[in-house]
Amino acid sequence: MQTAKSHQNGLFPKITTIFVAFLVIGVVSYAGYLYISDQDSNYNDQIATISRQIAVKSAESAREAKRKEPVYITLPGAKTIRAIVEDYSTDNSTWALVSKTHAISVDYAPSDLKIPDVATRTDKSDAERSVRSIIEKPLINLFSAASNAGYQLMIGSGYRSAVLQKVYFDSLAASVGDPAANQAIARPGQSEHQTGLAVDLSTIARNCYLDNCFAQTGDGMWLVNNAYKYGFTLRYPSGKELITGYQYESWHFRYVGVDLATALHDSGLTLDDAWTYLVKADATLRQNGAI
Repeated sequence: MQTAKSHQNGLFPKITTIFVAFLVIGVVSYAGYLYISDQDSNYNDQIATISRQIAVKSAESAREAKRKEPVYITLPGAKTIRAIVEDYSTDNSTWALVSKTHAISVDYAPSDLKIPDVATRTDKSDAERSVRSIIEKPLINLFSAASNAGYQLMIGSGYRSAVLQKVYFDSLAASVGDPAANQAIARPGQSEHQTGLAVDLSTIARNCYLDNCFAQTGDGMWLVNNAYKYGFTLRYPSGKELITGYQYESWHFRYVGVDLATALHDSGLTLDDAWTYLVKADATLRQNGAI
């Protein structure tokens, strides 16, 4: 009996030890399982986060590529040109259409006005001798080329505020009436001169000054054939009066940049004619997120 009891007493600790060992192994295994599961969860979260970041960057890259995607314009009879990235409906756009049906704010005044380094009519105010600084270099190049061809040009009138435009309009209207005056002079807010991108050109000697006989002078003919090469378009050509709303002005030139001026010259269109093409390009730029 003593032996059996001793045997039982020795067996119990062993069983207990084995049980505890299994218990420990189970706990450790479960803990390991939980740890691995947690690690797997963290890993999956990291993968998901990285995937989202890649998706966001990919979408951003796609949008950026779309924003930078070139938009082209083809006027009938002219070479395809690339649209400038601007909102053409704003008053300060290089391609803004200013007319009787597309007025700008009477309060608008360009922020970069300056008297260009070319001949100007010195008996005019500093403001009216001024243009936007972005067209000074094109004007210098235009005047230099004209000089090399034997012609001496002068700016007779550049920027005009809406206030000054009203003075000119009212003065003519007082003698010929509003309707007739509005065929020759724009009302305030409807004049390209207010953009600072338009100039009335003349010879220094003022031959045929603000008169369509200017078109028959060597200077006038040279301008018609060459102004577009420097970014200027004859804004109110003969035969387009019903489209532009104004009488023929052989002296009035508007800066739109070399590409568009060339396309207008080659197509024979005015800025008014080309406006639907520009609006379509503007809509595409908006759709692409470029403006």
